[in-house]
Amino acid sequence: MAGRKNNLKNKGSDMELKIGDVVEFKIEKIIKGGFIGHIDDQEVFLPKSLSGLREDESVIGKNVKAKVKEFKENSVVVDRKAYLNEVKEKLESLKDKIIVAKVVKVKNNGIVIDVDGISGFVPKDEIFYKKIDHKKYISVDDEVEVMLIDPVRRIFSIKKALPNPWEEVKDLNKGDIVKVTVSHITEYGAFVDLGNGVEGFLHISEINWDGINDLTIGDEIEVEIVEIIPEEEKLRVSRKNLLNKPASEFAKKYKAGDIVKGIVTKFINVGAFVEIDGISVLLPNKFVSFKKGEKANEVLNIGDEIEVKVITIEEDNNKVIVSRKDVMPNPYEEFAKKYEIGDRVSGKVKHITDFGSFIDLGDVEALVRKEDLKNEYNVGDDFEGRIIEINGDKIKLAE
Repeated sequence: MAGRKNNLKNKGSDMELKIGDVVEFKIEKIIKGGFIGHIDDQEVFLPKSLSGLREDESVIGKNVKAKVKEFKENSVVVDRKAYLNEVKEKLESLKDKIIVAKVVKVKNNGIVIDVDGISGFVPKDEIFYKKIDHKKYISVDDEVEVMLIDPVRRIFSIKKALPNPWEEVKDLNKGDIVKVTVSHITEYGAFVDLGNGVEGFLHISEINWDGINDLTIGDEIEVEIVEIIPEEEKLRVSRKNLLNKPASEFAKKYKAGDIVKGIVTKFINVGAFVEIDGISVLLPNKFVSFKKGEKANEVLNIGDEIEVKVITIEEDNNKVIVSRKDVMPNPYEEFAKKYEIGDRVSGKVKHITDFGSFIDLGDVEALVRKEDLKNEYNVGDDFEGRIIEINGDKIKLAE
């Protein structure tokens, strides 16, 4: 009985099947007691008791493999459970072995392989130790060596069939300095190769003190290991830690109180960055001018050369603060020389708050408290009042 062949060639199929053969077909419909499909024009019947499938609509259209059990007059009876048991036994025999598989399909998340008639999958993280695009290096029909890592889900690994390069770096420790090659660059930083296939991640904030990625693929650089966990294939490195802090370099040439020139290079919410002798320093908005609330991007342009005064140099925090306001004539001092308490001045209402209105007097601003106003004003209205206080950069008026 085991060698019996079918005699249904007149149904349009050129296949010669025998009992025990593995066939693949699509489930087309559910009938009482099982499932119906076809191989070419030959009907295939899969009894429910031999299917391992649920009897619901979700199986319609599903491709399944099964073993030929017997031949009926108009159909081939197949046994999917027998096929699954055979696959299970075969997979059990593959444990801890390096085997050759053929690539059937290359997908974004990995590759589909064929292992002696059994379909398996290699996730992309199990293909290479390096973080590279497997689609550029693996093609359909390629033969690859794999090891089984999950028999239930038929998951295989190419990496496990190769020597583990992480074994070569297990003696490295946090703080060690190593020479690496930049292998590829991302939005968040760069990956660097230790030379044996092990890659570490160099975050953009660890490339240099400016947080700018100035690396190119192929660059050879020295880095410090900041985290290494070989069993998790995790390596983080820093190039910045090996570079002198810009604030320390700045302190070699300048001190607080020095007047220097620099170029405006970038605007941020809190102010602007100014480059002085190749070192980026911070110009906060409050040090841009004497006008309250004025921001750097409102009075300066990228590329402007400006004169500033060094306010603080914090080497530990790698921060240098400069002021443009401190090298400008103080308009409040000029105002105090020109006017006295009781003098009348005029200007325009700049903005209004709950406690009063601010008046633009040209180079300076004055406050009129709510209780010192006799009339109602809108922003932009002309205003005339008398000076009731002059105290540094605080000027108060009354109507």
